Amino acid sequence: MLCRNVVKQNSPLCDNAASISKQIASYLSLIGCSFTFFFMMFHKKYKSFTNRLILALLLPSFIVPCTCLNRNFYNQDDNKTSDDQHLLNKTLCIASAFIFNFGIVSQRLIILCVSIYLLLLVTSAPRFRYLELSFHVFIWSTALMDSLIPLYSNKYENATDWCWIKEFKFQMGCYYGPMLTFLVVEICIYAIIIKKIREEFVGADRIDPDRYAWYKKYIKPIYYYPLVNIVLAIPTTGFRMYDNFRGHHPGDKIYCTLLTLHATIFPLWGLVYSLMFLLDVDTRRLLLPSILCRDIYNASIGIVSSSRLNSRTHVFGDNNGPTPSLDDYAIEEPLLDDNTNIQHPTADMSTNANTYVNE
Repeated sequence: MLCRNVVKQNSPLCDNAASISKQIASYLSLIGCSFTFFFMMFHKKYKSFTNRLILALLLPSFIVPCTCLNRNFYNQDDNKTSDDQHLLNKTLCIASAFIFNFGIVSQRLIILCVSIYLLLLVTSAPRFRYLELSFHVFIWSTALMDSLIPLYSNKYENATDWCWIKEFKFQMGCYYGPMLTFLVVEICIYAIIIKKIREEFVGADRIDPDRYAWYKKYIKPIYYYPLVNIVLAIPTTGFRMYDNFRGHHPGDKIYCTLLTLHATIFPLWGLVYSLMFLLDVDTRRLLLPSILCRDIYNASIGIVSSSRLNSRTHVFGDNNGPTPSLDDYAIEEPLLDDNTNIQHPTADMSTNANTYVNE
């Protein structure tokens, strides 16, 4: 987010650097989010609870770059616009600010839920029948209410170079305060997660293969998402605090540096999450040229066979078997579904050895 002081008497070089870096980062994030989304859809990785959390994280990571690429709808020179155009610009500005605030708040809440999910995995054997529904209700209802408060109070407007919340007290109440609180909670939760993992899973690949397989299957795919989010939040939070508490002075090199770093990192979440997804062992295996060509070939055969069978059935009334579909060629993942209860590795391994998959 480029805050209200982004272009307040900055040098042209600073403004241009921040604008160019923001646009490049936004386009890269959109490309990364789109690739990850279609990859998950093609390989049906959304069947696992863990990957559905990643998909939910891609939604705000896609929304934020879209709003970063929008121009400032609210024209500051009201004398050069008609009343109808002025009303339209103001409406578009409010809509852009609302969507933007909803995206950045929901992104932080999803990371908080991922942290809670990891904490449950390493401390107990949670029941997941209603966990996903609870997460979604909490994330989207909280983000919606947080975004509706400034809308109801008519606080969304042009903030110099950006359409967002104008008054600082509403920024503190609807964004800075809650988000910093969630960030502190995430850091505390993640400290507990690291402690438990070091106690129970470090060296388990040599001592207890079943326990290590459990760790690889459930924890490792999303273990680093909260950590990377916390690390990337440090420079953006530093810029906001510097901007709001110290203020901006012409020629301030520290402000210009923090601004450029902030404008580069903030829209970049989608690309970072996509790269983390690509670093997963299963994802890299599916991206091997031989396996990728095989999957595309099998999918094309399934589509062609389905169309031919449907055509033959329509003309001759003949149906000699089930219609092939992409489900026949999908690579199933033995991860969580809606009704799965995880057996924690501290349970009796002798009776539950078949529930673990050595990868």
